[in-house]
Amino acid sequence: MKFFLTVLTSLLLLISCSTDDDVCTGGEGTPRVKIKFKTFATGKPRTLDSVFVAVDYGSGPVTVVQNTVKTDSLLLPLRVEDLPFTDVFVATSRTGPVSRVRLNYTTSTEYVSPACGIRRLYTGLSADLQQPDPVLGVETAQNEIVNESKTHLFLLF
Repeated sequence: MKFFLTVLTSLLLLISCSTDDDVCTGGEGTPRVKIKFKTFATGKPRTLDSVFVAVDYGSGPVTVVQNTVKTDSLLLPLRVEDLPFTDVFVATSRTGPVSRVRLNYTTSTEYVSPACGIRRLYTGLSADLQQPDPVLGVETAQNEIVNESKTHLFLLF
């Protein structure tokens, strides 16, 4: 009888597990903004030798990227509370000038699954360059941030 109860309990545990209970690993979470770089004069894609990025999530700038190797793009998380903007600070050296770019958007939420919960989506994306040098301009490529596969923003150097 004990053997039967053990087998029955084991079967019930195996049957009750499903893929919906797995950890959210398929990219269904809140998407990050994808930023690439261009040359201001020509508009051609550009690779930066180094880039330093800080983002203000509400309590002052927090360094999120300290990249001293060549890179052509960045993925940055945005604010998840109900404020309609995120300030991004960009520099090409540790001690050089810092540009401030304000990303404006409208937020909405979407239920994904029991494992992933709710994710934040951003629509109506626009960017204002509030402090130039080293960034000389900003171009919006996509006005919706619903996934990370497409470039959303270009910074012009």
